[in-house]
Amino acid sequence: MYLSDAKQCAQQIVKESFADILIGEFQIPSQAQMEFLLLENIDYSFDEYQIAKKIQLSHLKWSREQLAAELEMQQRRYEEKFRNNLKVAAQKAVNEVENLVSSLKDAIKAWRIKNLEY
Repeated sequence: MYLSDAKQCAQQIVKESFADILIGEFQIPSQAQMEFLLLENIDYSFDEYQIAKKIQLSHLKWSREQLAAELEMQQRRYEEKFRNNLKVAAQKAVNEVENLVSSLKDAIKAWRIKNLEY
């Protein structure tokens, strides 16, 4: 779901850390760090008003308590799904950072061999 966000975040991290990568001081962000970074870039929006409206239209004879309980249940499901997707996206972003850094190091090594060897 958020895989394009994960890829974009990974690319941004590598761009911002280019100097550290060059001098060998870059460390791959942990899963928790990546989740935090992704949270800043992912739109988390449970539209309570819209969902409540849909529930009301689907269940015209329900009481306010039933509607409120259903809304709460749907919000919990949404939040759980969001957390799971965030974890998956964070792992994908970590993997993408690893791949990008590895490719960058290989390209730098090839450039050095080509241009600095006599």
